[in-house]
Amino acid sequence: MSQVSSLLSQHFAYASGRTGVLQQLLLTASDKDRLLGAADLETTEQILTELRMTDPIDQGLLKADDILLALSEWIKEEVESMTPESKRPVFHILWIEESAPLLSYLLKKHFGLSSPMSTEPRSNMKTESTQQLKKLIENNKEGSLPTPLVSFVRETKKRESLTPEIIDTLTSQHVANVHLGLAKVSKSPAIMQYVIHRIDLTNIRTAMRLKSEVADLSVFVKGGTLNLRKLSGDLNGIAKAIELSELPFSLGEAVRKSADDLSDLEVALSKVTANDIAHMWNIPMSIEPVFAFAALAESQVALLRALVIGKRAALDPQSIKKMLPPFISASHYVL
Repeated sequence: MSQVSSLLSQHFAYASGRTGVLQQLLLTASDKDRLLGAADLETTEQILTELRMTDPIDQGLLKADDILLALSEWIKEEVESMTPESKRPVFHILWIEESAPLLSYLLKKHFGLSSPMSTEPRSNMKTESTQQLKKLIENNKEGSLPTPLVSFVRETKKRESLTPEIIDTLTSQHVANVHLGLAKVSKSPAIMQYVIHRIDLTNIRTAMRLKSEVADLSVFVKGGTLNLRKLSGDLNGIAKAIELSELPFSLGEAVRKSADDLSDLEVALSKVTANDIAHMWNIPMSIEPVFAFAALAESQVALLRALVIGKRAALDPQSIKKMLPPFISASHYVL
């Protein structure tokens, strides 16, 4: 065995043990329910400080926004400490998802399309600094930003008749292209499957939101397994497109049943992601278990962020529950 292979094996052996420990810190269903039942934002913030998930961060942080930013930073630091430097770029698949809302927001603001009520997204997981993105969008200064991102922003700024929806779709396609490139470089079939399924799930959400007989394929993100022409139809057409794809056949029937309740749809879609993550936990001596931890932890931070937004708006628990992304547990097995 070469010295490089030996070092990688040692690194992944450490990562295997470390991810096992870190899983014990992640949210449980009872943690989520306790937060949902909190009387107000102040109580929610107190509960956040008591979670096992917040044990590793600065215990002096008391405000929800500061806690969530510190959690994002902790997750990224843990992942990078468990990963050989040569393998770290694959995690940009996850970190860039945190950059996408900021990129979309800044482009909308540049074109005067942002809502007066909207605020600038914050995250410590994002791949580029906010200031660098602002300089690129407003002053065309690329700095050290990656070439694909610079090209995307410059091409988008040349377009006419943009709407907030078009900017969101263009940003989603840019992110999907980056995802697919990184997954290919990773040489991991499991990570590639995760990326392709994420594209499919995005397109299913779009199709279910529109449920249009008119085939406007520009609203979809390319790169998944779904036949987009079949997807751009009524409910039954959407279900059939799913059944003819590489997604679980049962998802088609779940779509039919969730026609009037998109929260049920989100639960069905989350099972696809949960299965992809569960599969990665069980690939030993590889980058996949670390990716599984990062993907799961990132999804839980997103859930916490949505919950805090609901509490800040003084919504009741049932209303907040409907707006939350589905909870994904740390189980290695999904039924």
